[in-house]
Amino acid sequence: MRDVPCRVIEDLLPLYHDDVCSEESRTLVEGHLSQCEACRNELQRMRAGLPVEEKVTVDRNSDDRVMKGIASSWKKGRKRSFWKGIVLAALLLGCLVLTYEGLFNWDIIDVGTEDAKVTQVSLHEDKMFYYLHVDDGYAIQTMINSKKEDGTLYITAKRPIIKRKADATFTFENSYEFIDLTSQNAEGKEVKAIYFGTPEDRKLIWKEGMDLPKTEQSVLERFGME
Repeated sequence: MRDVPCRVIEDLLPLYHDDVCSEESRTLVEGHLSQCEACRNELQRMRAGLPVEEKVTVDRNSDDRVMKGIASSWKKGRKRSFWKGIVLAALLLGCLVLTYEGLFNWDIIDVGTEDAKVTQVSLHEDKMFYYLHVDDGYAIQTMINSKKEDGTLYITAKRPIIKRKADATFTFENSYEFIDLTSQNAEGKEVKAIYFGTPEDRKLIWKEGMDLPKTEQSVLERFGME
């Protein structure tokens, strides 16, 4: 009879105590009492006239609301975690892209003059031609002209942090270049000297007072000039 729930027996105990229950209920209660100390103690309390402990009634609707609240919070938490994951993944991807661009495509490293040779400097009208040869085996990706207040013009070769091997695709490191003096003079102070490199590491191409030979026709033809 131990398998009868205590809550059923507790409902029958007042009737059993007052001797007003049916014979079948009496048998059921007594069988349960023989095996359940908690229910026996409850009966003793009744016989001793002690107040019966108030049973807490379980509000199933309240339980349902609690469970629904937990489920809702869990779903919201999952949604927040999902969007946090998306944002973090986007940030990580952005960092990887920026790192790749910075290492391979941003031309921020100056090419030194130790491996550079500037030859065949010549003049044709307002254009000064020269041949640049850089023999360190790596490609030059950008050439930048910058003129200082004193009229000194610097021609700086640039590379990314991760250098590329020189091949037919990149021609700055072995090519003829020219400087349009009229254009440079129109931007401010007249050009007084031209260097390859930077103010800290430079190699002279031309300076005011130097006589230059006339540019050969074959060089002009490379640029579609006559």
